[in-house]
Amino acid sequence: MIGIVIGVFLVGWAARSRIEVPARVLSLADSWVLRIALPAMVVSTMARIEIGADLVVPIASAWGVMALCAAVIALVCRRAGWTRETTGALLLVGVLGNTSFLGLGMTEGLLGREHLFAAVAYDQPGTFLALATWGALVASRWGSGGAGWRPVVTRLVTFPPFIALLVSIPVRRLSPPEPVWGILDALARTVAPVAMAAVGLRFVPRLRGIGSPPVLVGVAVKMVLAPAAVALAAVLAGAWGETAWESSILQAAAPPMASAGLLAVAASLDEDVSTTLVGLGTLAAFAWVPLVSLLL
Repeated sequence: MIGIVIGVFLVGWAARSRIEVPARVLSLADSWVLRIALPAMVVSTMARIEIGADLVVPIASAWGVMALCAAVIALVCRRAGWTRETTGALLLVGVLGNTSFLGLGMTEGLLGREHLFAAVAYDQPGTFLALATWGALVASRWGSGGAGWRPVVTRLVTFPPFIALLVSIPVRRLSPPEPVWGILDALARTVAPVAMAAVGLRFVPRLRGIGSPPVLVGVAVKMVLAPAAVALAAVLAGAWGETAWESSILQAAAPPMASAGLLAVAASLDEDVSTTLVGLGTLAAFAWVPLVSLLL
């Protein structure tokens, strides 16, 4: 899956440099991910995941890290006087990590299969659940048409992944037949390639954009501060070297989430910051994440 994700991103990036991509194509890709594939993934995963006491560390790490990143980014954006669109983009893309398609594969490959269970717990009830809740809130509050609380609430309750999250609650009790799960899983598998292709089609690697303060802050907070915070927590807890903590540290180092970048663009947040963060972070992850695993 990692190879496919990176491959479609690079293909999209190459296509962007050679042809003029119709806006309709990007709009269809955005709609597919946010209205069909992502809701299918929410229902498929949240309706079947089993939460137990052994998942406390990765789930708490995921939400603690996201809260820390959001607080730091909000403070920096306020002090720097960055625009509403830039702030919203960073609160989405600089907080949510690609802990599914890159994080899980890298955790298994670098740390071993025994770390995969904790990595899944970090991803599903952690990062992924945050995409449907925190992502909806940020897109509604900082996105276009988000002035005042009435439009914020309206956009939140009509956000397809959030609706899917609510739907997954009764679905847990209904136990649909296996073919239904097969359809949902098939739709869910299209999230990563379509989202990364759409990001690649928007990614313009301008040196000015890569070195801009918002992008540097986003990369530093998401890929450096986040794993450092989990590592410090492991040391303070006297649990350095334990499987759950190692998995959480590596997941915290994952690059920005492609679906979060797509959501930011769809919400009319800062497109340059969003796509550059995802593209640059994804490319950097192939050197950074293995380095973090060596430090472990």
